[in-house]
Amino acid sequence: MAKILIITARFLENASGGAEKLAHDYASILSESNDVTVCTSCAKDYVSWKNEFQKGQNLENQIRIIRFPVNQTRNMVKMNRILNQCLEKGDSVSEKEQFEFLKEQGPYCPDLVDYITKEQNHFDIAILIGYLYYPVVASIPNLKIPFVIVPTFHDEPPFRLPIYKKTYSNNFIYSFNAPEELVVYENNTKQRVQSYFLIGTYINDTFKNINPNNNNANQLITIGRIEPAKGFPELFEFFQNWNLYSHRSDVSLKCLGSIASMEIPKDPLIVFTGFVSEEEKITEIQKSFLLLNPSAYESFSISIMEAWIQEKPVLVNAKSSVMHGHCLRSQGGLFYSDSLSFQRTLDFLLENRKIANRMGQNGRQYVLANFSKDVIRNKLNQMVSMLLG
Repeated sequence: MAKILIITARFLENASGGAEKLAHDYASILSESNDVTVCTSCAKDYVSWKNEFQKGQNLENQIRIIRFPVNQTRNMVKMNRILNQCLEKGDSVSEKEQFEFLKEQGPYCPDLVDYITKEQNHFDIAILIGYLYYPVVASIPNLKIPFVIVPTFHDEPPFRLPIYKKTYSNNFIYSFNAPEELVVYENNTKQRVQSYFLIGTYINDTFKNINPNNNNANQLITIGRIEPAKGFPELFEFFQNWNLYSHRSDVSLKCLGSIASMEIPKDPLIVFTGFVSEEEKITEIQKSFLLLNPSAYESFSISIMEAWIQEKPVLVNAKSSVMHGHCLRSQGGLFYSDSLSFQRTLDFLLENRKIANRMGQNGRQYVLANFSKDVIRNKLNQMVSMLLG
């Protein structure tokens, strides 16, 4: 039985996606046969990093969780201003300026980093999740035990800051969620990773054929937080342009998830549900024709896997090399790069239901073969065995 330390910015039991779901999935699986401790913040919300969980240690389903307070909440306007100033200076940017950005990026938990530095010898290995955030960046230089980084890397502006060089080195071991994440990582760092795993996370097989006569469904859905960084303004524009030219009033777009930092269109064909339960989400997927994911920045995309496990095709932003790659490997969906290609691909799928249904079936087989719980468990156990050496 190995003593495993997981370091992550947030740790949520019922996370619906993102690095939070991955962290909880890894902790849950590894705790089946190992002693797992998670070091994380007291924050529940990544926008503000407000302390909402009780600080200190508690045990949840065999996982020991140690939460540390965040010393300051996040000011997004200030953070973006500092980031832009840092990027403008390029290689001449000072360490002090970059550290100010890292503190604003958060969650700023110096007590967490101090604990890891002092107590790391009580653990055999460490798993660090999320390259972007303070707990990971600040912990890496202090680690003396074997560790693996799960970067959940996106090709995004902050990664160009020199301070993030602390999170990459060809001497480090990585776990990437998709081959494309590895490629983007190497292209941006200009170095070849010597040792890595391709794991991702698992999707529960929740298939329920609740509506077998759904071939005429015309509801399109999105899943996840509705914000500019996820490509939603562009999606709404493309959908409304398509609707203008198609003259169809029978196709609707339903968006499942909370709305953040953006104005939403007042359009009778675009519906917003707010946050929904897992049961409601599965039901909405089943009622839908396909899932749309407009994000250009994905390291995995749980939402398209959730659609595929329900045998639904997907239509995704081609700028996301990860989702593009998933679609090519699975033959489970199509992709768009601009308004015209969005219109053409959506029309093709709506007009060719048998092909669309086949894509959904292909997607389900892809998920079962690569991202079932058993598959992920085997890969994680192999990773731990290698780290233990």
